[in-house]
Amino acid sequence: MELSLPQAMLLLSLNDKTGKTEDGYYQPAFGGAALADLLLHGTIELEADSSAVVPLRHTGSLGAFLDMCDKELGTAPGPKEISYWISSLGNQKDLIATIADELCHLGALTREKTSVFGLFTRTVWPEASPALEAGLKAEMANAMFQEIGAVEERLCLTIALANAVDLLQYNFDPDLLTTHADRIAAISKGECVEAKPSEAVLKAVKDAIRAANAISDVPIATIIS
Repeated sequence: MELSLPQAMLLLSLNDKTGKTEDGYYQPAFGGAALADLLLHGTIELEADSSAVVPLRHTGSLGAFLDMCDKELGTAPGPKEISYWISSLGNQKDLIATIADELCHLGALTREKTSVFGLFTRTVWPEASPALEAGLKAEMANAMFQEIGAVEERLCLTIALANAVDLLQYNFDPDLLTTHADRIAAISKGECVEAKPSEAVLKAVKDAIRAANAISDVPIATIIS
């Protein structure tokens, strides 16, 4: 099953048992993931001579969260830079809840209410089934640690996004990450992405990689899974 990039980021950042991130979450990761996914789907593009995002005409649903982001981009008064949209999309109301509910429908998470100091409740999303996350991590590990071979564009972007926000260290063996640091860096730059016959597809992947790596230009809060 193909996960959206925001869904992949949430699976990598949630604590499986508690259903929440330990020290908050890194909002720009989800903004960058949304932009990268929309670029792959062709609902937006980047201006040739800048990093400004241009919405394109689009019909059909990409899922609740991506549709929400696509709508916000489409109603903007004019093109804005990648960094603006990473911050804006990452600060959308109910961001985590929307993506988590998508993963609940896929069977990966379950929605629960928990008490905080006996004063109020909060919603958490503990793991319901490890299958999707385990499959994702296995694909990522194979791409990062085999040192050879091209990487499918969506997997390449997942690794680039996770690397940009330091999520890899919470999901993979630190020694392996150190040993294969050059390979991970190459994947994150798009140097290992599978060749595609369409120039439009190649441009979309290249632009999506730019969006993923632009996260480092946005003020951050640490995310710990």
